[in-house]
Amino acid sequence: QLWLKAHYIEAEKLRGRPLGAVGKYRVRRKFPLPRSIWDGEETSYCFKEKSRSVLREWYAHNPYPSPREKRELAEATGLTTTQVSNWFKNRRQRDRAAEAKERENNENSNSNSHNPLSASMNGNKTVLGSSEDEKTPSGTPDHTSSSPALLLSSNPGLQPLHGLGHPQGPSAIPVPSADPMHHHSLQDSILNPMSSNLVDLGS
Repeated sequence: QLWLKAHYIEAEKLRGRPLGAVGKYRVRRKFPLPRSIWDGEETSYCFKEKSRSVLREWYAHNPYPSPREKRELAEATGLTTTQVSNWFKNRRQRDRAAEAKERENNENSNSNSHNPLSASMNGNKTVLGSSEDEKTPSGTPDHTSSSPALLLSSNPGLQPLHGLGHPQGPSAIPVPSADPMHHHSLQDSILNPMSSNLVDLGS
């Protein structure tokens, strides 16, 4: 007791106010008793099982007892009203922490249950894409990019491919067909003046 009391007083001087139960507990943890005056056995601060069972039954009925109910519980358990109040407060904190952890675990499990579904869907898409790629050899041309001949044949408004291959010139202009007699007469009308001119030049 002298050891602990000395450290309590020192801690109170540093803080400038009296220590509570939590402050004294921290001092005991920070400055444990030396082996010369302590055999190392931890002091148990647990309530008796009968007292805890009474408090648990009341907690299941009402986690927030009134001051009058706390006094009645203190008389029934042999504890002080402060001990009863602290027990209920600590129990509520533990339950809230357990509920928060359980909620977090449920959210994680739900998110994990959704992620494999999306991952499997993405995997199916990848498999389908790879199967389509495997069906098309690497050396074959892409069917989506049509050649100019196919484009011309598919579009009647465009000119044929052989028409694009030759430059437009006088030889490419189509000549209307004529009968043989008209063709010979046309030649005679052109050649006769030329022959007469040649005769004149020769003379």
